[in-house]
Amino acid sequence: MSLSIVLPSYGVKNGTLAIILSLVTLIVLFVVAGYLVGIIKSGIESEDTLPDFDYAKNFVIGVKAIILDIIYFIIPLILAIIVASATGLFTSFTEIVRIGIDSVANETTNMTTIIAAVPKSTMNTFTNSLSITLIVAIISFIIFSLLAFTAIVRLAKFESGTEGIRFKEILKDMRKIGFLKIIITLIVIYIIVLALVFVISLIGLIPYIGVFIGIFVALPFTLLFLYRAIGLLYADAY
Repeated sequence: MSLSIVLPSYGVKNGTLAIILSLVTLIVLFVVAGYLVGIIKSGIESEDTLPDFDYAKNFVIGVKAIILDIIYFIIPLILAIIVASATGLFTSFTEIVRIGIDSVANETTNMTTIIAAVPKSTMNTFTNSLSITLIVAIISFIIFSLLAFTAIVRLAKFESGTEGIRFKEILKDMRKIGFLKIIITLIVIYIIVLALVFVISLIGLIPYIGVFIGIFVALPFTLLFLYRAIGLLYADAY
């Protein structure tokens, strides 16, 4: 969360200040991402203490981590777009929107009437294509999420971005641990994280100080827990 978004709620409105804070937030994001990768490494090596802050090193590692995330999570998006295009989702949706606009232009505001004006073949194409696209998107997202986790772990272990795209080694690491173990553990971890996020949301409702407590206390604790748990999960692979 950028401070440029938070501060206006306290009456601070300045365009230049907002730009500066956005840039600072971006830099901090890279540094924090790099430090979280370091936490994964401490988990892999079963260290009992948190890693020291090395701002330059954390920044570089953080940039590598975010690039890896972009690489892995853009693939499911591309697959979903390809499937959506091939199955006619975009064309059928465009046709439905056109019919809706024409209906409104003709002063037809009843939703049932508007839907009834859509040809059955178009509606069938849209619903079938949407279903297929969602299935492909969800499955590919899960698969590449698991690959991305292991890629970040390899980055933490070897401090090399290229290690995060060595798919053969990534799959080898996942087999060592066990795919089922990884999935079940990550599900449990995310359930706990969701519970913590809910608590953070409640803290954020506290007037004036709630947002800052959430950002600077509760959120860091949640991230420490998440990345430490991921490191411990993959410790057996090394």
